[in-house]
Amino acid sequence: MNTRNLLLPLGNAVLFLSACVLISSGLLLELRMDEKDGAVLLFGMNSDDWGEIHFLTALGFSALTAIHLLLNRAWIKSAINKTKWSLPVLAGGACLAAALLLWPTDHPTTPTDKKTEHCQKDDD
Repeated sequence: MNTRNLLLPLGNAVLFLSACVLISSGLLLELRMDEKDGAVLLFGMNSDDWGEIHFLTALGFSALTAIHLLLNRAWIKSAINKTKWSLPVLAGGACLAAALLLWPTDHPTTPTDKKTEHCQKDDD
């Protein structure tokens, strides 16, 4: 039995479990960890702890996805060669990923701006 046949089922199971943790922690953070209600704890962890779990799971999920794609590269090559539209879709996906990574971000307010505004209000 070759290495691919050993790694693929195990990798698929771990990839599925990490996807479940990623989805669950994301929904938990979005829907249940409402900061307006005060400190919310689940299993003794606050939203910062759950956010760290979510982030680390996302990194692991990304690494596992890369390994999964490498293990299935022969099938992927075959699928790409069979369809006419695969190259434009791949190019569009790559351009979208590059655009999101390179797009400039806005920082509308910084802590120093808030302090300056507060000081100006007191001076008036």
